[in-house]
Amino acid sequence: MTVTIKDLAKETGLANATISAYLNGVPVREYNKVKIEEAVKKLGYIRNDYARGLKTHRSGTVGVLIPELSSVFSTAIITEIEERLREQGYGIIVCDCRTDIKREEESVRFLLSKMVDGLIIMPVSADKKAFALAVQKNIPVVVLDRLTDSEDVSHIVINNREISRLATLRILAKGRRKVALINGNTEIYTARERQEGFKDAMSAAGLYDENLVENGGFSVEGGYLAVKQILKRAPDTDAFFVTNYEMTIGSLIALNEEGRRIGRDIDFTGFDKVEITRAFLPAVETVNQPLNRIGAVAAQTLIGMINGDKPVNVTLEAEII
Repeated sequence: MTVTIKDLAKETGLANATISAYLNGVPVREYNKVKIEEAVKKLGYIRNDYARGLKTHRSGTVGVLIPELSSVFSTAIITEIEERLREQGYGIIVCDCRTDIKREEESVRFLLSKMVDGLIIMPVSADKKAFALAVQKNIPVVVLDRLTDSEDVSHIVINNREISRLATLRILAKGRRKVALINGNTEIYTARERQEGFKDAMSAAGLYDENLVENGGFSVEGGYLAVKQILKRAPDTDAFFVTNYEMTIGSLIALNEEGRRIGRDIDFTGFDKVEITRAFLPAVETVNQPLNRIGAVAAQTLIGMINGDKPVNVTLEAEII
């Protein structure tokens, strides 16, 4: 049987209003606070946030929608988002759309049906359709890792083009000239920007070659196959720049199979500083995205929008480790 505020009142001898006030964060006398908490524990009272949401028009939940839950990038950011939102009294509902536009649309509808107070989304594409329904319903939206032309949502990105240009320049400074790029689908903002940064540096040096650019599909297998393809076309490739974590791992496996020694036969720069890259000798150079900072800023930005702030665009700085 569901325990109600009336049951707590009967157990404590306090007024319904006193108990309701305390459960909604209003300070009460310490003596009453102790009695209420003891009754809550004894009777197993659980607050009905759904009913509370009908009155306040807030559910205390935020929807988080990502393309792939298996992505290290996504899970690291979700962890930080959850922690920051929990501090503000919010819970999260996470959906994985498996990089499928139809599933993405279904997931947005599902999250909105749960009366979420806001939405943090990493869209499959830059198409505004992904979050159009949420905007239409005046639900605050924060878009991660993508930049769209919508002025109705906030965007949180890193300096993709510039950091990729700088990473490529570091490779060239070591005397490498046949530098290959393993990148994702350039229909996606981040992949497009990272490829442009690579191209900026290589073109300025007169060394850009489209035959040394391969789509690794943002996956371990894709990175693996992309390296194999590049080396088949251009065996004298002397450096690789790989633009996400999963492709970095796949690329390193392929290079190991090919007997290419990093730091000797070939230079290598990957993306995302995570523990496994420390297992390689010599150490693998990586572009380090501020994953915790991205999650924290996303959560803070959404809370601000829920409380009436206008949308903002934030660009965070990555670094080369």
